[in-house]
Amino acid sequence: MSKTDFIDLLKYPFSHRARRRVRDRRKQIKLIMTLVVKNEENIIEQNIRFHHAMGVDGFVVTTHNCTDHTVSILNKLKKEGFVIETIKKTTPDHKHKIWVNEMVYFAKNKMGADWVINADADEFYYSQSLDLKKSIINEMSGKTNVLWVDSLFLFPDDRPDFLNCPYFVVNPFTKFKAEELKIDVDPLFEDFIGSQGCTKVIHKTHGFKSVVDGNHDVYMRNRVKHQSADIRLYHFHIRNYYGWEEKVKRWQKSIFLLPEDQGIHMKNMVRLYEAGKLRKEYDKKYGKKMRDFLIENGVVSRDLSVSDFMRNRGIKC
Repeated sequence: MSKTDFIDLLKYPFSHRARRRVRDRRKQIKLIMTLVVKNEENIIEQNIRFHHAMGVDGFVVTTHNCTDHTVSILNKLKKEGFVIETIKKTTPDHKHKIWVNEMVYFAKNKMGADWVINADADEFYYSQSLDLKKSIINEMSGKTNVLWVDSLFLFPDDRPDFLNCPYFVVNPFTKFKAEELKIDVDPLFEDFIGSQGCTKVIHKTHGFKSVVDGNHDVYMRNRVKHQSADIRLYHFHIRNYYGWEEKVKRWQKSIFLLPEDQGIHMKNMVRLYEAGKLRKEYDKKYGKKMRDFLIENGVVSRDLSVSDFMRNRGIKC
């Protein structure tokens, strides 16, 4: 609740007008989510229904060479009124920044969006107020036009119903703690040591210039940015081994079109897959032995926020 709302309710605790003003402020912003997707049939519907239940007003989705049922799922959600616009891309390379910029301008100019969340299908933005617009309004004091959040990465337990997996990296190692435990700071632990390094942003459309590739930041006129205290990003980046292998296979066709200094981690995964070593790498990084070790050291904990919310709202997960 903002300071103004709080004062209103203190001064007029039984005033319907004051309480109506609190509710009406939520209606004063329009929140749109953009998504770029490719073959996400096992998560895209849950993602959209989850975020709609969290307060997102509508969705603009760009599809890139989908060969599964993603497009038909989006068509169904379009008929239900969740998805406002779908944009089809067929280029061999992945022009993420360009496509997201197009969707932001569409959301602003055609849909009247005040704020935008640029997301991937495996990202679930969770408001501790259970209302993303309420969280944004409470945190947009002053001239704030960008909120940033850090990713809580899923630690997969290799189940098919990965949205019910309870394990997340909630307290990543600091480098000195890793050194104390005699852990080498190498790519094996890149998700578990120090800052997660996967910040994402929620931003106003007014003053928008361009996103940064991967939605990790945004260029704005007169940018005022701070961390959200109320919104957490649950990132189902590795859902299970099968899902990881499918993702790596999709990267094969386009990842090496990127400049040499981009997509290094993804290129390494493709090389491991082509060498028949991807399963070994997965078990080394996400096997039970690693999970038990990380739980014991407070890095991984149980967190059922996303799945509990979905069940409460009748969304199949």
